[in-house]
Amino acid sequence: MRISKQFSHTNYALPRSFRYRFASTLFFIATLTAVMLGIIPPGVSIATVEARESAADAVSRERLAHPDLTGTLVGALVYLEDTQIRDRPGRGLPTRDASNVGDGCKNEMSLNLPFRENIPLPVPPIVKLRNNAGEWASFVHFMPKRTGFRGRNIVAVQDSNVFMTAFIAYPLFLFDDSALPSDRRPVSTMLPLAMSNIEGFRRGEAYNFWATMPGFYGHASRSGPTNIPVNFIDKLAHAYLNPKFDHFFTLFTRGMKTPPKYWLEQCFDASLNPTGADAFFNIPDDADDTSSVVAFQKLFGMRYPGLASAPACDALAVAARFRDIDRTKEDGRDAWKGKNTGAFLTWFRNENEPTFGAPDTGVIPLGVNNVDSVVNANTAFSLAMNDMKTLPGYSESLDLLAATVEKHAWPDAGLYYPQYMIFPYTVSRAWRDGGAREGRMGPAMEKLLIDLLDTQDAWGKTNPGHIGAFPGGEDRSDHLSTALGLSALLNIGRATAVGAGQGDRYDRAITSAVSYLCKNARTRDDLYPTTRRVFPGRRMNASFWDSGLFFAASFWDLGQWRSEAFTVSMVAEALGKYALGYDLDDKPFATRRLRLIDDRTTPLGMRFEAK
Repeated sequence: MRISKQFSHTNYALPRSFRYRFASTLFFIATLTAVMLGIIPPGVSIATVEARESAADAVSRERLAHPDLTGTLVGALVYLEDTQIRDRPGRGLPTRDASNVGDGCKNEMSLNLPFRENIPLPVPPIVKLRNNAGEWASFVHFMPKRTGFRGRNIVAVQDSNVFMTAFIAYPLFLFDDSALPSDRRPVSTMLPLAMSNIEGFRRGEAYNFWATMPGFYGHASRSGPTNIPVNFIDKLAHAYLNPKFDHFFTLFTRGMKTPPKYWLEQCFDASLNPTGADAFFNIPDDADDTSSVVAFQKLFGMRYPGLASAPACDALAVAARFRDIDRTKEDGRDAWKGKNTGAFLTWFRNENEPTFGAPDTGVIPLGVNNVDSVVNANTAFSLAMNDMKTLPGYSESLDLLAATVEKHAWPDAGLYYPQYMIFPYTVSRAWRDGGAREGRMGPAMEKLLIDLLDTQDAWGKTNPGHIGAFPGGEDRSDHLSTALGLSALLNIGRATAVGAGQGDRYDRAITSAVSYLCKNARTRDDLYPTTRRVFPGRRMNASFWDSGLFFAASFWDLGQWRSEAFTVSMVAEALGKYALGYDLDDKPFATRRLRLIDDRTTPLGMRFEAK
């Protein structure tokens, strides 16, 4: 049976909308009788709440009965278990084996061809590739529009950063492996490893995108990528400034967003910057990474209270000191917002101080802070989740998010995010998973939902082979964007769609997106023996999709980050929320989970139960 038919409404004896209304009516009659008998006090809204929960439970069981959905979800967990970087037996690939523990990993980079990604490519011994246990592989693609295919460089550089780890591990909180034997619990293995990795990115008051390391040209410590030599970037930047190569670089970078020459000249001016090329990557701590880390810490502490310390709310509170109030500088790319929004700035550093004056705390790119709507969505999400809604800037941040939707500014309001669907995902996550629902957020979610439905329909009309998908914008693939779009719809919920008169259209949108993701899943069976012991089913394979474009450097065309594991994780979140009936209730994130249960009667050897 084709997946598109499996997830269509024509399989059922009665239309889903009729069954939903019928079940709700029966529950209402029963509840009204209970009120009349005095069992439930009048005026209590428990009837509506329990009707929704009952519908969500019933629909969840129905959805999990589809083997393609269950198989794809299990396959995604297999992939994440098999590719989380840790000490693996022997010296394995750096995309799966850790360089910093045990016997290390192979010294290889990633080769990308039009038909296949991440082919191992040996590198000269002079280059020592490094990674960190607990993360998943992500790759930097430099100037992919000029040197790549469909946004991917032929050779990409593996990166270690806290953002990928926090985001990739986040959907794992939707899964429960407590019913499995203690030595076969993948989620309970992955989450503590991710938590240990994340703690290594604190730099002073808050958290940084990259880990801190010794300076290369200066004495001050710096942040930066582990696998991009600073001296190589130094030589490249000097060549870019050399008049002899003006003609070449003018042609090479035509139409691209690249750093202005005055910025490079300032970085090389020893009277301004004694650390030289170290400043290129030495970014300050920021609201984006700090909020993602503290939200993860909160969830981890709730799941494993005996293993966790309290969330670093002091780090998150630093955001209140860096807000868009009475500023004399403006980035320009965020001009749509106007002035004095009161929302949170991206970088945790004073833009009015000398740009290179405190290298130990980082260097703001171009010396100017900015207001990014995706950063504000992540910050509002973490503040709400950590019960910090009274922090100055929280309500103003929600005003900014609502305005981003109202003005339809969101396609360009993520200054570091060329992925088209990232704002709908992060703002709806703040609203639903975090509980950031004050102010104009409710009406904004209704408008955003209609925007998403229109976007999905338009993409399907221009790309008939991609019905159910969402466009990725700068991302030429649409697997990641579809996962993000589906999660956004599920986060906003069916009740909002019905209120907007879009109930049936909403139902079609989520089922077609689920169908598209399941249909486009690819599988591989070259798994570690340790993974096969955790997932012993006779037809067990890892599910994966195209690596999606997630974020970029300040100048989008200079460097872009992609990760196959990130796409898999976002698909796991979207399909997991769908399986849980997330669209039908308002329960907090991860209070209902998909429990993994051994079941040797199935080809996978296990099944899910919604608990």
